[in-house]
Amino acid sequence: MAVAVVFDVQSLLKIGLYEPDTRWFGSFSRLDIQHVKRVEIDQLVYFVSDTNKLESSPIIVINTTTEFSVLRSDDIAPHTFSRIVTVAQSIYTNSVSVPSNWHIHHQASLASVYAGNKTVAGMSRIYYDSSPAGTRDLFVFLKSNEVITFDLLPRFDDTYLIARANLGRVLAFEPTKAERSKIRITLGARPSDEIVPGASLTEIYNIKLTEAQRRFVDMPYLGPVRLRGAAGTGKTLSLVIKFLRDGSYFEIKRRKVRFCFLTHSSGTVASVNRMCSMLDPSGLTLGLGQFVDIEIRTLYDLSADYLRFDLNHLVPLSLDGREGRLLQAELIHSVLGDLLSNKLARSRWGDISQPLLDGWHNHQDEHNRFVSDIMNEFASVLDADGVWSNTEKGEKYAKGTLGYRPVYLMTLPTERDRRFILEVHKQYRLLLSAMKTLSVDQMVADFNSFLNGNTWDRAKSEKGFDAVFVDELHLFSAIEREILHKLIRYTQILRIEHETPEGESKDVELARPSVFMAYDIKQSPRDSFTQLGPSDTALFSAVSQLQKADLIKLSTVFRYTPQIADFLADIDAAFPAMNMGDDWEAITAESEVADGEKPTMSIFREQRELVRQLLSAAIKDAKRLGPRKVAVLCVNDKLFDQYVKIVDGRYKGEFIVIDSREAAPDFRHAGKRPVLSMPEFVAGLQFQLVYLLNVDARFSS
Repeated sequence: MAVAVVFDVQSLLKIGLYEPDTRWFGSFSRLDIQHVKRVEIDQLVYFVSDTNKLESSPIIVINTTTEFSVLRSDDIAPHTFSRIVTVAQSIYTNSVSVPSNWHIHHQASLASVYAGNKTVAGMSRIYYDSSPAGTRDLFVFLKSNEVITFDLLPRFDDTYLIARANLGRVLAFEPTKAERSKIRITLGARPSDEIVPGASLTEIYNIKLTEAQRRFVDMPYLGPVRLRGAAGTGKTLSLVIKFLRDGSYFEIKRRKVRFCFLTHSSGTVASVNRMCSMLDPSGLTLGLGQFVDIEIRTLYDLSADYLRFDLNHLVPLSLDGREGRLLQAELIHSVLGDLLSNKLARSRWGDISQPLLDGWHNHQDEHNRFVSDIMNEFASVLDADGVWSNTEKGEKYAKGTLGYRPVYLMTLPTERDRRFILEVHKQYRLLLSAMKTLSVDQMVADFNSFLNGNTWDRAKSEKGFDAVFVDELHLFSAIEREILHKLIRYTQILRIEHETPEGESKDVELARPSVFMAYDIKQSPRDSFTQLGPSDTALFSAVSQLQKADLIKLSTVFRYTPQIADFLADIDAAFPAMNMGDDWEAITAESEVADGEKPTMSIFREQRELVRQLLSAAIKDAKRLGPRKVAVLCVNDKLFDQYVKIVDGRYKGEFIVIDSREAAPDFRHAGKRPVLSMPEFVAGLQFQLVYLLNVDARFSS
């Protein structure tokens, strides 16, 4: 039995692209992964890149001995290993941060996080040192079901020191022919919506991309470019190919360049990281670029980093856009409930407009948009412009003289209405202050102000980017879209060679901010994305500096059958697009997938009967179709929570529940069980059969 398993950074991140079987964690056998060699010395098992010759290169040491073993051969091990990979990525790359819901605790270089989600690992935590003996190594030395203070942690420094001392021998070791021919374990690939390990940038570009996708990838850095297409048309893949292809080009040309890939959700960051790791020819994703720096982040992760929350001992409410706004909604519900239960508050605000009063009294109603409307008000006006109760701006807001109001905001016809909203905002801010946190919208507002200030004006030549690649643009608010061009540094002219018809090369100069954006306006869940003013329905206001961006449309679908494409087109045609702007076009996507069954709709008299029949059918279908084939997706937040409780009780162990935009490690170990989730949580994952719940007027939010 090995006392520790050791990886260099390249091998760990490569293995992290695959799905280690539970049995592997008992033996740490050879793996059928190209350029990764296994060496065993002094009861230590090493997995290192066969191209790595630097004895000073960082290593990741995972303790596997004693009752505190981090990786045992059990059902928790794959989840814990996945978390260790994420921790390593957060340390050695600029692409990942440890998710806030892992509840990281710090003391100097020591830290701990949950070993898995609560369903799988309970309260178990892993403890690690990100600088053992003052090095750049990572030593994961303990897993415990109990919370242990850092001062009382048992340490296994001898194991780490031996692992570090042996690295030179391991890197120099050349496996014999007999060693190389030994049986290896072939690992299953993690689910990816676009590519499989072993593909190359050149193959994807030449064979898989459509003409329109290649046209986008070849776009010069002359200014902003839009990539528009329905779900499944390969927008993310096109962005990733351009991101890596151009990054590799500049690395070969020895040109110092900084690229940033921005998205709205942590789940998309994880998906993009997997794609980049599989296709990256220059090791840019591993931080191996000598000239090109790349970052793959959520906008909120980037904001927290640049605003230095760590120095102020602040924890953002979330680094994921959707999760953060769900938490904000919970806080607003709490404030409204407290005000409603207070007799003085009910009396004080009893004279507000009737629609506002009804919304307040029925704020818990599952199809009441009142809290969503308040969140829009906070994000677009109060948090965005620093409008607080008992301030000059607050008084202007209350009296209706603050200025222009976008048409998508809630109707507040009287001064009493606006003062009520200010009171809700005040109590909401007090809750956040007590938690020592900032909401997603507050963080974005502060980041926007920071980017307008003198500090950023001096720092952006070093910390700004030469180009920004944005996925999920349809999930970004108008204020968030205004931030994108401010991230661009203008300290140098970005040039890239393009072949002229005569075969000669020429230089292209950057004239406007190089922001490459992928979106589908019809996937936007918020009014604030499409409506900017009474008569202006353009996506980009002048202040965003992204107006009049070049547009490339994608119309070929690779994700669903022609029958589903026709179904979506029929639904789309049922909704008129009057005055919605040029970006709101009818769906004309053509599917490249083989024919399948026509989608069907079932109507049930009772909700109870719907749940019983549908969940039972999903279980049978999953056993019949095989692993990762069936999903039950609910479109309503509150009803989804009810279904989770039903599954945890009546169908315990029969479903995999995915309830966050995290990387969803449970999905990789689903076996022949269906997934229960919401569409937002499984974006990018592929299923053969999907049951979509509550797509109706009564329960849709």
